[in-house]
Amino acid sequence: MNSYNISLEKDTLKVEFAKTPNDEPIKVDGDQIVKDVAKQLEQMISTGELTGGKLLKIYGRISVLASYTFAHQLGHLYGAIAVSDTRLKAYVVVISTTPDYPLGTRIDLETGEIIQVSPAPSGEPSFLTYWEDDILIAKLKNGGEVDGDIILKDAKIQLENLINSGQLPGGKKLLKINGRSTVLASFFIANKLAHKYSGIAVFDPRIGYVITISHAQSYQVGQILNIENNVNYQPTKVVLCGPKNTGKTVLRDGLKTAILNLKSAPQDFFSISGCPDGDGAFYYETFKNHPELAKELKAEYKAKFTPEFATGKARDIQRIVNSLLLFDVGGKTSPENQVIMSEATHAVILANTESEVIEWQNFCQNKLKKTLPIIAVIYSNYEAKEDKVERKNSILTGIVHHLQRGEDVSSRPMIQALASEIVKLVNRH
Repeated sequence: MNSYNISLEKDTLKVEFAKTPNDEPIKVDGDQIVKDVAKQLEQMISTGELTGGKLLKIYGRISVLASYTFAHQLGHLYGAIAVSDTRLKAYVVVISTTPDYPLGTRIDLETGEIIQVSPAPSGEPSFLTYWEDDILIAKLKNGGEVDGDIILKDAKIQLENLINSGQLPGGKKLLKINGRSTVLASFFIANKLAHKYSGIAVFDPRIGYVITISHAQSYQVGQILNIENNVNYQPTKVVLCGPKNTGKTVLRDGLKTAILNLKSAPQDFFSISGCPDGDGAFYYETFKNHPELAKELKAEYKAKFTPEFATGKARDIQRIVNSLLLFDVGGKTSPENQVIMSEATHAVILANTESEVIEWQNFCQNKLKKTLPIIAVIYSNYEAKEDKVERKNSILTGIVHHLQRGEDVSSRPMIQALASEIVKLVNRH
């Protein structure tokens, strides 16, 4: 069974993660998704289903790894390729050789209206590219919320400057790419660099470097590179836990932004969801502008909290060797959360009442494979008008107010204090 489904409907390529007979998403690593994408696209091209044309729109969930494979396989067939961005409620042109669809143009998801490219923003770029050892770093700049089409255009400027300066020569060698990127930017980078190298390998924090593009028999798409792990530190992995309906997802998204805005934050900071409830990284930004669409996507991506899900999520967390990882979990002191949270190094409890705090403290200290240090106990008060920040016995505590979906809570005093507390752990741990 394929891990990924691809189908063509008129001028739109519909893509989605495959599901089990129980309607749950199939859990596989990024290397297998890349293999399945490459295989299906090759079949669709060879049978004449994908013949090329003026514009191809791609709708659905795509991983950064798969973006490279899609771009390489399809870039030469179409005058322009536009990829859906639910945050903008539009397709964004990510590859273009035609003046009809300039790079970064938005195409409304519902009406098909073409929105012309806005001028590139002035000031600090939202995306950076540079060499570090023998690796191309292509990453979002820490902090700030920037629309996907702007990030795409900044990525274009940065990469072309690097190429024009002679710092990015081609050759018959493998190019390794690392950094926290976006799907839209990755399409452009892949199309720009695909034919300059014998292969391109992109870093996935869960499994390492994966071959996403290959022009040499020595590299196979989906192959994981056997690169020695020289990590000489203990990664810090912080779990946000507590009962349901306290605002853990909103807190996680606010913390993510607050941490990225800290100059002392590690460059490889990573944040994921440990819940099967459909609140992926896309949800917060989509909800701000298009709440109904976000709810539809959440329902589509929601899975069941099964032992298999827990085992797979724990494996992902265990494999991630970034110096700082932040993740949240479901709202029950369940066997599934025992499995997932046992891979954390520290815990933050978010609760409504003292009895809930006691329940989760006991869970962290007595029910896991190890005693999990608690660095913060925070009370979520939706009706409160302000935060309250305190410290008891070296533990950050107090109140965070009005954790409302769709709101940027990153500047709240409690979230700012917690972000600083978490980043300090990296140097201690």
